[in-house]
Amino acid sequence: MIIKKRWIMKCVQKNFLSKQIFLYLLSIILLTCSSQKNEFLLFESPSEAGSRFPNLISTVEGTLLMSWLSPSENHQSYSLKFSEFDEGNWSKPVTIFSGEEFFVNWADYPSIFQLNGDTLVTHWLYKNGSGAFQYDVFVSISMDRGANWSDPVIPHRDGISTEHGFVSFYHKDGNAGIVWIDGRNLKKSENDHGLGDMYLYTTTLKMDMNLGPETILDSRICECCPTDAATIGKINLIAYRDRNEDEIRNIQLIRSNDQGWSEPTIVHDDEWKIPGCPVNGPKLAVNGEKLGIAWYTAPKGEARVNLAFSYDRGLTFTEPLRVDDGMPLGRVDLEWIDNNRIVVSWIELEGESAQLKFRQILLGGEMRASQVVKEIDSSRGSGYPQMVKFGKELIFGWTVPVDSKIEIVKFSI
Repeated sequence: MIIKKRWIMKCVQKNFLSKQIFLYLLSIILLTCSSQKNEFLLFESPSEAGSRFPNLISTVEGTLLMSWLSPSENHQSYSLKFSEFDEGNWSKPVTIFSGEEFFVNWADYPSIFQLNGDTLVTHWLYKNGSGAFQYDVFVSISMDRGANWSDPVIPHRDGISTEHGFVSFYHKDGNAGIVWIDGRNLKKSENDHGLGDMYLYTTTLKMDMNLGPETILDSRICECCPTDAATIGKINLIAYRDRNEDEIRNIQLIRSNDQGWSEPTIVHDDEWKIPGCPVNGPKLAVNGEKLGIAWYTAPKGEARVNLAFSYDRGLTFTEPLRVDDGMPLGRVDLEWIDNNRIVVSWIELEGESAQLKFRQILLGGEMRASQVVKEIDSSRGSGYPQMVKFGKELIFGWTVPVDSKIEIVKFSI
């Protein structure tokens, strides 16, 4: 009887130890999987050394497009290049345009846009005078998914050597809608930036390269903040930073309607009074009928990154949520990752350095903990970091000025 009890005890102990070992090993496996899921991994870049200021977008077919600027060996000229990532590989880079008069700017960088199917549109800036801020917008179309590109056209027809830039594209009845800031009414100044009012213009570009009429959307806006545009159904939305007579610089939105374009409306009255341009524009993201908008602001010297939602195609917005960690530089980006979650990215100061961060926010306003993508140069040389949803991953890209290269990383979501 005693032997039987001892045998039972040994079996129980053995089974208990086996169960403990199993649970221990299972916890290690789960922790390993968890750490791998939250790890930022390097993503191959198609660009060569010396490249800068990428623009990343995902396509309706589930591929990834990237444009960037690449200098010549003697740095006397630049080329605008393009590549597509599909089935695990980047295509051979295509040179869209090369020349010695590119206007290269950290905030006003070239972009690429999928109009429909294999029709792509791109823009870049090209100098039109001897002044530091005299340049035109050039726009080109490819009908064969980037293999060949049209000769560029200039959407603005003022013919004045002044500032034109911060372009955004949108869909307009099968054509390319183009919005830009325009300095044709500026007067000369000692610093070359010009004095007076910067305008916001739009036009359309048809597939036969014919331009529609130029339309003034706003006759006084912030002088050098990026714009953004989006489309919900047949309604086009344009977001930008305004500038009123009191130097209050709120984010505003303009919607297309049956008569053309609506009057500008303020997304939120931040009451940020600043005598100069902060070079920080808004970002829009659309998911079905839902619209998100993120922006940087600093009323009374308190910098912050805000996020707001609209459920009526941009007519009204919720009260903004503050999503930063206390010391943001801005340079935001915005992406939906599913029907209920949106992601904001921005640059945040952290001690003597800076970090590229992002945060997930649920529709109800619940905010997940922010995550650090990587330390990043806080100078203008890093440009505007890009964030795009690509399948089940977030792709981040930016310029590393010290190493003169474009770095790309991916994160599983």
